Amino acid sequence: MDLGVFFASLGISLLELSEAGAIAAIYHNILKNNIPFLYAILGVLVVLIPTFTLGKFIYLVPLSYFLLAASVILFYFGYRLLRSARRYFKKQFKKKGEKEEKEGVGVVFTVSAVEGLEASLVILALLPQSYSSALLGAIIAGVAVVILTAVLKAQIAKIRLPHLKFILSALLFSLGTLWLGEVFIGIDEIFLPLFLLIYLGVNYIIIKG
Repeated sequence: MDLGVFFASLGISLLELSEAGAIAAIYHNILKNNIPFLYAILGVLVVLIPTFTLGKFIYLVPLSYFLLAASVILFYFGYRLLRSARRYFKKQFKKKGEKEEKEGVGVVFTVSAVEGLEASLVILALLPQSYSSALLGAIIAGVAVVILTAVLKAQIAKIRLPHLKFILSALLFSLGTLWLGEVFIGIDEIFLPLFLLIYLGVNYIIIKG
């Protein structure tokens, strides 16, 4: 198993799918039934099933080309997560009021599909390195979100902790750097822990700066 790929897949899936769980919990409280949860699961599956089904054919693309593209994707999402965490720690993040309007469970499906799409973009970048590790991370995250949503309902939104975004951002940056290094200078995966420590430090400086 590739632990870097596993934790990246697990982390991004937890972050994105928890949003789907949160919106489903909100509509559960509004509509007083479990239909929103079914729509949330359907919205995520509509995206993730094709991701892992068609993702098996990524091997047809030369690995070096895909690693370059994947690195760009990981750096982009790493930047987004870091920016979000920085806003929180800088107390610049303003909570938006929740609209408790009965707009229909179609909203739950749409939001869930979008969150699944965001997770799938990172997962697609991970698949060439270790398909099984990426799949296992996504499955465990999905099961965890379903269980936590059932138990905690609206409190599931607490999974999107800024601290988790901070760490996951460093992990995505580290993997992106490692893969660029593999393409251009042939470095080994043994450098991943070092890159992770470096980016944790860099992220900390950026957030405190």
